[in-house]
Amino acid sequence: MNAVEDRLAEAMRRTAEGQEPPLDGLVSGGLARGRRRRLRNRASIAACAVTAAAVAAGAVVVAGTGGNGPVPPRPPAVQLVSAAQVLGKAAQAAEARPPVTPRPGQWWYTKAVEMGPTAEHGPKPHYSQDWIKLDGTQDASLLNGKLVIYHHTGEGAKNSKAETDRLMSLPSDPSKLRALVYKEVDATPARDRMVKDRDGQAFRDAAQMLWDAPVTMPPATQAALYRVLAAIPGVKIDRNVKDGAGRPAIALSHGFGEQFLLDPATYQMVAQRTVNTGRNAPISATKGNDPRYNVPVGTVMYSLTRVVTKLVDQAGQR
Repeated sequence: MNAVEDRLAEAMRRTAEGQEPPLDGLVSGGLARGRRRRLRNRASIAACAVTAAAVAAGAVVVAGTGGNGPVPPRPPAVQLVSAAQVLGKAAQAAEARPPVTPRPGQWWYTKAVEMGPTAEHGPKPHYSQDWIKLDGTQDASLLNGKLVIYHHTGEGAKNSKAETDRLMSLPSDPSKLRALVYKEVDATPARDRMVKDRDGQAFRDAAQMLWDAPVTMPPATQAALYRVLAAIPGVKIDRNVKDGAGRPAIALSHGFGEQFLLDPATYQMVAQRTVNTGRNAPISATKGNDPRYNVPVGTVMYSLTRVVTKLVDQAGQR
């Protein structure tokens, strides 16, 4: 990550203990700059995160009838689905998808919508289009209707390609992948983690891996990551949410207000967002809590949703 993202991450990690760094200029621009960097330099950001998920109880409740009189209308069944069940379905769906083998010179295209009180463009939806060349040498964005291409050379391109290759070579065995995720979490000092809780950091890291390589990661590896998430204690789901494009979604979370959203039909990850929990507002010694968090608990503070994501042959192609 760049320096702004590092400082923003630290500010977001800390809550109300009075030790947070100043946030001047961080929240307003940092998330958006991070979004652009994530979209353009996806591979270089991808490797740091590993994520987790886990279990909420599930059951099906069906109303019964009795007596000899007319049977009253049966109320609709209420189905409670656990995180483990949702993530199991996501793993099966991933395994059923055909593998994608990128051709030399291809690009990853993304049309995304960003919104929320802490987004650079404010609460209203803001759409963007970006392209990343898979070899790490170029990326492009559509700015004011004009295609702008950025060139990367030397260590920047090399490191970007190396991180992409790392994601592509993750083990597809869930037990080995889970061990790798926790090994990386344990190798990071608690003070440097985005989430203090060990399982919470594992959840974040594994989910971020899925987010960072949606079109090129082998289906077996994606399935393994969903199963890693399903084995992490404390993962919660919410089936009654919508992504930034207004589409139905399933939210995965592990506290701290950060959520990863799945498409309920394909189980692919389509969005990331931060929700106000009442405890996760960044604070500074001089200004206190970020005033933008003075909204009801449950308010979506920031969201980034992929409307379209696919491989194309050149920048500007959709």
